[in-house]
Amino acid sequence: MKDYFGQFVIKKSSTFTLAIAEVYHALNNFHNHQEFELIYVRSGQGIFSIGQSSKRISSGAIILIGANTPHMFKFESNRYYDYTMKHGRTPVPLKLLTLHFDPNKLGKEFLNLPENDLLSQLLAASKVGLELEGQTKKRAIRKLQRLENCESHEQLPFLLLLINEIATSQDIPKNQVYEQIKPFKKIDETRLSRVYLYTMDNFYKDIKLRDIAGIVYMVPNAFCHYFKSRTGRSYFDFLLEVRIEHACKLLREENESVSAICISSGFNNLSNFNRYFKQQMGKSPIAYRQEYRE
Repeated sequence: MKDYFGQFVIKKSSTFTLAIAEVYHALNNFHNHQEFELIYVRSGQGIFSIGQSSKRISSGAIILIGANTPHMFKFESNRYYDYTMKHGRTPVPLKLLTLHFDPNKLGKEFLNLPENDLLSQLLAASKVGLELEGQTKKRAIRKLQRLENCESHEQLPFLLLLINEIATSQDIPKNQVYEQIKPFKKIDETRLSRVYLYTMDNFYKDIKLRDIAGIVYMVPNAFCHYFKSRTGRSYFDFLLEVRIEHACKLLREENESVSAICISSGFNNLSNFNRYFKQQMGKSPIAYRQEYRE
């Protein structure tokens, strides 16, 4: 096995690579690659960002990411601020199983076969990032574990069984047209990574526009235009999403009052917190907590 920044490659062929790791790609920043990626979070929690969305993920999550699609994971074990650490608790250790798969290695003729129509649809749907759920997730994990322990001559058949297991799921959108997320240039990866990392580590503070613009050496107006042109949303929409995601986590896992969670999530006004929370989640913070616990 090859050890690379805490990553151990356990299966490697010309078509795919399977690895276990305690870090994600050594560095948590925006990047893209020609392979499709299936990542299974055996243990850990953090935020997954792709395209115009950021979503909190936790232990047990399994996500499929399309080829050449800019994405970023910010796991809590790699941040210098964390709610659990602030309250004297130990962060959940990070343990990942990642599969990188290049279907082009199978040949265009193979991919264009009528029998592989669902596979082609899955690869298109993965451009927006797909989090597997329910029975689809359970079956995918079982087949991923079989791939992890199989013999060399069984690798390709098990890989195709895994991909087709996901492709045939009723949860995967069929026959939809997806807008390709354009790969970032290197300068965009660097700039946006700085912005995202700073935001995720400081969202609980009062972040001024001039402060976040200064992270990438821009004036506020230029930064606002730049961020929206690259991500499709305003910076403050992104900041709001990060804060609400954190509030959801606290409402699920903690017993603190809504007013305390409001402050911990970066809001200084309870009425604004309730309003923004309902806009994003479709219900009040209290209703969200009650529904989750029921």
